[in-house]
Amino acid sequence: MYDARQTANWFIQRAARDGKTLTIMQLLKLVYIAHGWFLETSGSPLIRNRIEAWKHGPVIPDVYNAFRKQGITIGSPINDFNAGLSYHAENIVEYVYNTYSGLSAGRLSEMTHERNGPWDLATKAYGFFAPIDNDTILSHYRQKRAQYVANQ
Repeated sequence: MYDARQTANWFIQRAARDGKTLTIMQLLKLVYIAHGWFLETSGSPLIRNRIEAWKHGPVIPDVYNAFRKQGITIGSPINDFNAGLSYHAENIVEYVYNTYSGLSAGRLSEMTHERNGPWDLATKAYGFFAPIDNDTILSHYRQKRAQYVANQ
């Protein structure tokens, strides 16, 4: 398991290689989506940090608090969180980067507000700032995989 800020640094550095920057909302959603797909493929969490249901979707408070000082656009990684990931983790985050990083922050937020998805279930049960647990995220991404396979 990694600290979510380490995974966030990976996304920032990857975007920089393409000459791009990410907004804080894109960064939060990319880390969350990578965590979901990692759970689905490995059965174990990518990140160990708390995930909460905020107004604009799932948020990892540790990532938000670490990067918000940079403003809306995140220009550089933060110190003390080496972006090195295992082979499997790097494959998943690369897949997530290639698949989702071109989407706007608003579109990523919409995607994480899916009806009966983890954010929706948490906010309906406990309101904003409720924790989103890994079992709920895992179940959601297993359903997404099953839908994808069924449509092939």
